[in-house]
Order: sequence, then structure tokens, then C-alpha cells
Amino acid sequence: MKFSLSCEVAGAPEEFFGWFFAPVREDDLYKGELTYRSYDMVAQRESEERVVRRTRFQRGVQLPEPVAKLFGGTFGEIEDGTFEKADRLWTWRVTPSSLADKIRHEGSLRAEDAGGTRSRLGLELTYEAKVFGVGGLLEGFMEKRLREEWDRTVGFYGRQAPA
Repeated sequence: MKFSLSCEVAGAPEEFFGWFFAPVREDDLYKGELTYRSYDMVAQRESEERVVRRTRFQRGVQLPEPVAKLFGGTFGEIEDGTFEKADRLWTWRVTPSSLADKIRHEGSLRAEDAGGTRSRLGLELTYEAKVFGVGGLLEGFMEKRLREEWDRTVGFYGRQAPA
């Protein structure tokens, strides 16, 4: 399953990504707004050209019962991402702690100047679950959840962004 989302937000692309990478917002966004059970920065390196980051997290979402049985109670995910500063492009891949060989979750987020002090954000997401009997259920569930997370993230940013 693949889908795209876009929206306009206040602030230049550099302001949005400055907020996106600020460690101080992580607890408020992930553990607060998105209700993750845990969210931890494992590593982050920054150079003039890029930011490379690894995070580990557990979503606070109740999985459908057939899927929850497959994953187990300690299911978590690791995100490896790279932000190319010149392109204003964040790309990532998420690896689940269970069934990593059967699930593909990756995406990209681009910020473009929308004129004035506004940015246009474009999100491309792929979530594929090759799990017999429950793959379609998991894909549908995750698409709904990822769309909700995106909407809530943009709303959260909007409440904090410059006018």
C-alpha cells in the first residue's frame, strides 16, 4: 500500500525541519500528541550536507487481535532516516522488531517554499505486509494510523509554528 499526503504550514522549510529535528519537541509530540509508549533517540549525526538519525519507539496503538498475536506484547520499531539539507528531503525506513522480513515501511517527507513564510509539505509513504492471512488487515490498519499520525503531527506543529 502506498499513499501521498500534502499540506501547507506556517514557516519556511528550514523552520519546519528545525522544529522536526529539535530534541525538545520529541516527548511532547511522540509521547504526548501521538501517545507512543516510548520514543528514544538512539543516534544522530549531523554534517553540513545531512542529518542521519536512528530512533526506537513503541506506538501506543492497540493492534487488531490477530496481528497483535503475531507481534507479541513487546513489539517495537526502529527508524533509520537521512535528511538531505540541500533537497529539504527526509527519507526513512522503519524496521519492526517482529516479522522484519515480511514488512516494508518507508517514506519521504519534502518541504518546499510555498511563498511568503509558508511551506508545502509532501509525504510519500509505503507500508507493505506480506503476512499470510493478516497482511491486508495490517496494511489497512497502518494506513489509517499513519494518516492520523500525520494529521496530528501537522496540527501539533501548527499550534507551535510562527504565525
